[in-house]
Amino acid sequence: MSSHDDADAFEGASLSARAMAARRPRLRDTRYLDDLNSAQLLAVKALDGPVLMLAGAGTGKTKALMARVAHLLTEERASSREILAVTFTNKAAKEMKDRLGRTPFALGEYLREYGLPWMGTFHSLSAKI
Repeated sequence: MSSHDDADAFEGASLSARAMAARRPRLRDTRYLDDLNSAQLLAVKALDGPVLMLAGAGTGKTKALMARVAHLLTEERASSREILAVTFTNKAAKEMKDRLGRTPFALGEYLREYGLPWMGTFHSLSAKI
């Protein structure tokens, strides 16, 4: 796609979509990938379609899930309001939000501003719906 095609697509966007795109920070820092093992990295980088992560306690599921959320945002494959991250316990939901909120670079700033409205337990998200 040429830059002319990009400009045409941008012109067709609504005024609010263009304003939001202009103010959204560019998220290009990928340090969240540094501490992942090969299985976690494979799950994080599989961006086409859903991924189910099944593993025992203490194996890094939350770390991989949060890296996947970060990767979806960084690669601009989804906005924060288009990501559904569901867990069973309040403790796990709080840990997910805390980990993403502590992200020290542009992604952390983005998440502190926009949040992740569809991240939580099955019960809290069902009540929200």
